[in-house]
Amino acid sequence: MGKRLAALVLALVLVGLLVNAAVTGRVARAAEPFGGGRVLDLPGPDLNVREYGSGGDHAVVLLHGYTASIQWWEAVAPSLANGNRVIAIDLIGHGGSEAPRDAAAYSAESQATAVRQALDTLGVRHAVVIGHSMGGMVATALAESTPEVVDRVVVSDTPGADGLVAMPALGDAVCWPVLGASLDRLRSIDAVDKTSLQTGFAADYPVPDFAYRSVKGMTHNALCGPRKAPSFNAQRAVADRLADLGKPVLVLWGERDVLTPTQTNVERYGEAGRQPVVIAGSGHTPMVEKPTDFLSAVKDFATAKAH
Repeated sequence: MGKRLAALVLALVLVGLLVNAAVTGRVARAAEPFGGGRVLDLPGPDLNVREYGSGGDHAVVLLHGYTASIQWWEAVAPSLANGNRVIAIDLIGHGGSEAPRDAAAYSAESQATAVRQALDTLGVRHAVVIGHSMGGMVATALAESTPEVVDRVVVSDTPGADGLVAMPALGDAVCWPVLGASLDRLRSIDAVDKTSLQTGFAADYPVPDFAYRSVKGMTHNALCGPRKAPSFNAQRAVADRLADLGKPVLVLWGERDVLTPTQTNVERYGEAGRQPVVIAGSGHTPMVEKPTDFLSAVKDFATAKAH
């Protein structure tokens, strides 16, 4: 009798997990204004964007990283917008942008297509694109697919090749089949989130409130879509892609980055002829942790208009 009861309980738990996974997998989210931005009605997923400064068809375009949003640029965007048009974009599934169910929408190539549609809608004909972490992959894909628009590329702490990311254990577990959807409910607990989120910053840098808001606002599909989509780096290393663009490229890195470990990534970019500028004291997110140093490293390069 005891074995039968245990088997029944196990079966009920398994059914519950399967139902929860199925329900969670059907969740999508429409775009809505977020972080001072506005929503663009696009042919593909609608995106939330925020503009700073003013200007014509030239712009500096800011693309955040995985589980982040346009709010992560607030410490540097106004300075970059001094005499320039700056556009911060929430990538698909992030911030206020639309979060589809289809995992294919979260690939670097699909994200780049959505960004291109946003730039077309905003009348941007020339762009300097700054991408942080995953956003650097999107910036690279955009430069490859739309070379007539992208004049220059800046990537910060973007893994240079496959396997050069040290993803926190919980970050992997929430995307496991069946069980992951239940584990994902732990995102409602700040103390659990902090364990994963701290890897995005130096160990002694307090995790900002907006980092919690960014990750809590994501659907399960948006959180796991980038993991399920084909790996951009596995297809061809970002370091090599950037080396072959034939455009000015600047690579930045946080000295104390543990999420995309500094030494191995700096070496990989160096092998491809793109020696990164290392920002002292910063973890994975220099534009948040060391905004003054980030601006010193990037501003002249990013605001030089190429024709």
